[in-house]
Amino acid sequence: MTLRKWTFTVTPEDAELRLDQLIAKHTELSRRAAREALKLGGVQVDRKRVKVAGKLVKPGLEIRVAFDPDLPPVPTTPIPIVFEDAWIIAVDKPAGLATQGTWASDRHDLLALLKVQRPDLQTFLHHRLDQGTSGLLVLAKDPKANKGLAEAFASRDLEKLYLARLSEPLEACTVKAPIGRLRGADPGRFGCEGDLMDPKSAHTDFRPATAEETAGLVPGHWVVARIHTGRTHQIRVHLVHLGRPILGDGLYGGAPSDRLWLHAWRLGLQHPVTGEPLLLEAPPMRFLA
Repeated sequence: MTLRKWTFTVTPEDAELRLDQLIAKHTELSRRAAREALKLGGVQVDRKRVKVAGKLVKPGLEIRVAFDPDLPPVPTTPIPIVFEDAWIIAVDKPAGLATQGTWASDRHDLLALLKVQRPDLQTFLHHRLDQGTSGLLVLAKDPKANKGLAEAFASRDLEKLYLARLSEPLEACTVKAPIGRLRGADPGRFGCEGDLMDPKSAHTDFRPATAEETAGLVPGHWVVARIHTGRTHQIRVHLVHLGRPILGDGLYGGAPSDRLWLHAWRLGLQHPVTGEPLLLEAPPMRFLA
């Protein structure tokens, strides 16, 4: 990825320029590349995405531009649906796909692809998965379910289980260590120790996966992680804290691999409208032997 970003403020002298002209003037992009960035959703005016090349922008407003010339074509693979009723939908997010729009695009993400697949669908998002992580995501489909899911995630009244493959074995343990963004880290990452920005409490239980749970998967040191909080990169950071980074997690020192071996496997919750207990599962198909 060769993501490049710029931020600038519109001056009075810029007032008569089109947005694509402004971008070409204040960044290293040509007008053609500026129009491509706009089309992909990589331009924000006053923190809102704008796609109209001919738009005139008032002086004093901030413009953010992100452009990645190496973005692949917009994916067309259907998003697998694990469960759906009148109120919620659960999907199996493919690895390598952002949950929602990135700096450079609002077309290469799960929510955008799901909207293409189901144009009639209105969804409400309450949790996310890292781009390299596959597995379960539950979305509300109407305001009543949205309120119930929001309360469930806020109160942590659910069970979220993940499967991860490590390079070395790990005994059952619990980690209660705060997680915060590491100040000055480039690329950005999180940690439990050091100069942390806004650290928040985090709680994860780990145990070795059973032979039954990993039957048919690539052999290795598999663990089941249950998260009681929902911090960014929580499982990855807590495993690094234990000296057991996930296989393929280059950001956190994991052994090299062609993939991040982390999958959101099971989610247990009460239905946000009916109150019925639900146990949803997305089998880790990409890890089959």
